[in-house]
Amino acid sequence: MADQTAKAVRSQTEKAALALLRERALLVGEAATARHERDQLAEALRQATDHYSTRYAAAVAGGWTADDLARLGLDAPESSSPRRRRPPRPATEPESAGEQGVQAGEQGVGL
Repeated sequence: MADQTAKAVRSQTEKAALALLRERALLVGEAATARHERDQLAEALRQATDHYSTRYAAAVAGGWTADDLARLGLDAPESSSPRRRRPPRPATEPESAGEQGVQAGEQGVGL
């Protein structure tokens, strides 16, 4: 390595770093593609589930009972598609005026 110039060492190091970054970029690209495919399939499933629910309800409205349909291998559709719930917010209570005064007084002690 003593025979190489500083410019050559720098160039080799940069090329090696770029190769590593390309590998990492490919990995994140593949993950993005997989997420996109997942989202498309989830939407297709939601649409198919909605369609099945509508057709099942039409069969019931047409005189079939849930038991009849179950015997024919048609399970009752889920009541609703699962939805994400927002995590509860932490409760924040306003401080009372008396507590604020005590805190302000404590800050002034020792000055």
